[in-house]
Amino acid sequence: MSEEVFDYQDEIPEEQSELYEHYRITVDKGQAMLRIDKFLSTKIQNASRSKIQQAADAGNILVNGKTEKPSYKVKPLDIISVVFPHPPHITELIPENIPL
Repeated sequence: MSEEVFDYQDEIPEEQSELYEHYRITVDKGQAMLRIDKFLSTKIQNASRSKIQQAADAGNILVNGKTEKPSYKVKPLDIISVVFPHPPHITELIPENIPL
């Protein structure tokens, strides 16, 4: 079984889910001990180590229900919950046919 990454927006009230990105990750049984910031940067798309460290410093990374520092070493079967404030806004540009 490999690590599972869940974006569990469905479980969060609608007004709160628009303001934050929520992730829950269960660490695989065979995972070697690794710093949580390095581990999460490989598991969460578009999340830099710096962004993860800022979230940890703000208390937005929980491991088994407890806040942890960026230097925490993940262990097999840890359950990691991450909340990032201000999700990235991707704006799609739609071309218009306008006369010149």
